[in-house]
Amino acid sequence: MRELLFGLIAGPLMAVLILFLAGQPVEGRPVVAVFPPGSGEARMIGAIAASGGAVLALSAGRPVAVSVAEAAGYAGRLYAAGAWLVLDARLAKLCMDVRAVSGSSR
Repeated sequence: MRELLFGLIAGPLMAVLILFLAGQPVEGRPVVAVFPPGSGEARMIGAIAASGGAVLALSAGRPVAVSVAEAAGYAGRLYAAGAWLVLDARLAKLCMDVRAVSGSSR
Protein backbone atom coordinates (compact mmCIF):
# COMPACT_ATOMS: atom_id res chain seq x y z
CA MET A 1 0.00 0.00 0.00
CA ARG A 2 2.85 2.38 0.78
CA GLU A 3 4.31 1.83 -2.68
CA LEU A 4 1.01 2.76 -4.30
CA LEU A 5 0.71 5.90 -2.21
CA PHE A 6 4.30 6.83 -3.01
CA GLY A 7 3.62 6.35 -6.73
CA LEU A 8 0.45 8.44 -6.60
CA ILE A 9 2.33 11.30 -4.97
CA ALA A 10 5.79 11.06 -6.53
CA GLY A 11 4.62 10.46 -10.12
CA PRO A 12 2.66 13.71 -10.58
CA LEU A 13 5.31 15.69 -8.67
CA MET A 14 8.04 14.39 -11.00
CA ALA A 15 5.93 15.24 -14.06
CA VAL A 16 5.42 18.81 -12.83
CA LEU A 17 9.12 19.15 -12.03
CA ILE A 18 10.15 17.93 -15.50
CA LEU A 19 7.63 20.27 -17.15
CA PHE A 20 8.89 23.20 -15.08
CA LEU A 21 12.54 22.48 -15.89
CA ALA A 22 11.82 22.02 -19.61
CA GLY A 23 9.93 25.31 -19.68
CA GLN A 24 12.62 27.52 -18.15
CA PRO A 25 12.83 30.84 -20.02
CA VAL A 26 15.83 31.44 -22.28
CA GLU A 27 17.23 34.98 -22.42
CA GLY A 28 16.25 36.79 -25.63
CA ARG A 29 13.58 34.25 -26.62
CA PRO A 30 9.79 34.64 -26.30
CA VAL A 31 8.21 33.74 -22.96
CA VAL A 32 4.68 33.02 -21.81
CA ALA A 33 3.62 34.85 -18.67
CA VAL A 34 0.63 33.69 -16.63
CA PHE A 35 -0.94 36.48 -14.58
CA PRO A 36 -3.48 36.28 -11.72
CA PRO A 37 -7.08 35.52 -12.68
CA GLY A 38 -8.99 38.64 -13.61
CA SER A 39 -5.92 40.45 -14.97
CA GLY A 40 -7.11 42.37 -17.98
CA GLU A 41 -5.23 43.02 -21.17
CA ALA A 42 -4.26 46.51 -20.02
CA ARG A 43 -2.70 45.20 -16.81
CA MET A 44 -0.77 42.46 -18.63
CA ILE A 45 0.48 44.85 -21.32
CA GLY A 46 1.47 47.36 -18.63
CA ALA A 47 3.40 44.74 -16.65
CA ILE A 48 5.23 43.59 -19.77
CA ALA A 49 6.09 47.14 -20.79
CA ALA A 50 7.27 47.98 -17.25
CA SER A 51 9.50 44.91 -17.38
CA GLY A 52 11.11 46.09 -20.62
CA GLY A 53 9.41 43.61 -22.95
CA ALA A 54 7.31 43.71 -26.09
CA VAL A 55 3.94 41.96 -26.30
CA LEU A 56 3.73 39.36 -29.08
CA ALA A 57 0.33 37.80 -28.33
CA LEU A 58 -2.45 37.61 -25.76
CA SER A 59 -4.55 34.60 -24.87
CA ALA A 60 -8.23 34.82 -25.71
CA GLY A 61 -10.09 35.14 -22.42
CA ARG A 62 -7.23 34.03 -20.16
CA PRO A 63 -4.63 36.04 -18.21
CA VAL A 64 -1.78 34.74 -20.39
CA ALA A 65 0.56 36.76 -22.61
CA VAL A 66 3.47 35.96 -24.92
CA SER A 67 6.27 38.53 -24.89
CA VAL A 68 9.97 38.96 -25.52
CA ALA A 69 12.82 41.14 -24.27
CA GLU A 70 16.49 41.26 -25.15
CA ALA A 71 17.73 42.36 -21.71
CA ALA A 72 18.90 39.80 -19.16
CA GLY A 73 16.68 39.15 -16.16
CA TYR A 74 13.40 39.67 -18.01
CA ALA A 75 11.64 36.69 -16.40
CA GLY A 76 12.54 37.99 -12.93
CA ARG A 77 11.15 41.41 -13.77
CA LEU A 78 7.91 39.81 -14.99
CA TYR A 79 7.59 37.99 -11.66
CA ALA A 80 8.19 41.28 -9.86
CA ALA A 81 5.48 42.92 -12.02
CA GLY A 82 2.92 40.33 -10.91
CA ALA A 83 3.27 37.29 -13.17
CA TRP A 84 2.56 34.01 -11.41
CA LEU A 85 4.51 31.85 -13.86
CA VAL A 86 6.94 32.53 -16.72
CA LEU A 87 7.78 29.74 -19.18
CA ASP A 88 9.59 29.34 -22.49
CA ALA A 89 7.03 30.09 -25.21
CA ARG A 90 8.09 27.13 -27.37
CA LEU A 91 6.78 24.71 -24.76
CA ALA A 92 3.78 26.70 -23.59
CA LYS A 93 2.40 27.56 -27.03
CA LEU A 94 1.53 23.90 -27.56
CA CYS A 95 -1.41 24.19 -25.17
CA MET A 96 -2.72 27.75 -25.45
CA ASP A 97 -4.92 29.79 -27.73
CA VAL A 98 -3.30 33.14 -28.53
CA ARG A 99 -4.00 36.00 -30.86
CA ALA A 100 -1.43 38.40 -32.19
CA VAL A 101 -1.40 41.91 -30.83
CA SER A 102 -1.64 44.52 -33.56
CA GLY A 103 1.14 47.05 -33.53
CA SER A 104 3.56 44.83 -31.63
CA SER A 105 7.18 45.54 -32.45
CA ARG A 106 8.08 41.87 -33.17
